[in-house]
Amino acid sequence: MQIYTKKIDKYSLLTFEIKQMNLPFTGQVVVAHDDELTRSLLLKKALAIEKWLMDVDQRFSPFRSDSELSLYNAGKLDFEQTSPIFKQIFALTVFAEEQTQGLFSANYRGQYDPTGLVKGWAIEKAQQIQLKPLLSDPNFIAINLNGGGDMQFATRLDSDWNWSIGISDPFDNEKILSKIVMKNAAVATSGTSQRGDHLIDPASGQAVLKKKNSIISTSVLCPSLTLADIWATAIAIPAINDHDWLDHIPGSGLRISYSKTAERWLDHKLVDQKELRYA
Repeated sequence: MQIYTKKIDKYSLLTFEIKQMNLPFTGQVVVAHDDELTRSLLLKKALAIEKWLMDVDQRFSPFRSDSELSLYNAGKLDFEQTSPIFKQIFALTVFAEEQTQGLFSANYRGQYDPTGLVKGWAIEKAQQIQLKPLLSDPNFIAINLNGGGDMQFATRLDSDWNWSIGISDPFDNEKILSKIVMKNAAVATSGTSQRGDHLIDPASGQAVLKKKNSIISTSVLCPSLTLADIWATAIAIPAINDHDWLDHIPGSGLRISYSKTAERWLDHKLVDQKELRYA
């Protein structure tokens, strides 16, 4: 694995890349001084994250016949025999279904499928365990772990560094709809713009169709990537004028419909709803 470096003003941005879960994962670490010792430490962290993501994939991949998830769904593994990690994810999916009033569900079509939250949870855990402790060293200024567009950030509070994130247009990825500046937060995206008809409405058991008022893209910003990932998936289910979820969702975000209506919310209140505008 290689560590790449880029100078940004008085800081250096160190980057590593990992391919797991059929997705690219990118770690970014901002440091005051780039030296061999710093890179060696970051490389150890990157390898530990790669091992962690590999373990999560081996446990929860629905595409592996020998994964813990597949064995459980096939009836070859009782729930009591599953690992503590599997049980933790199971509890999270129950929590997610309760919190979203059933908009998020890991149980449909006769199978248990927690993949709607596993990636975000795995990223958040890796960031907390491997990267965030680096910030106790004054040389480390900020850290970010990104997997398939889902990102968890952290920054030393005494630094002047800010992460700047662009929310792209689901109709044209070359255009930026909104820019977010933050120090400590998580961003998750969902919808049908990239992966097509993969979202299932738990109430009907059917795929969310690409209708005028259906949602093409959601972005959720809150402290926890696990929660952001859950809610980004959940609010991609209701139509653009359905806001029953607004009282329960944490943080803030953006939803866009196939009719090119964009709506923003903050602290359980709708900020605005209008036709797409570009940053």
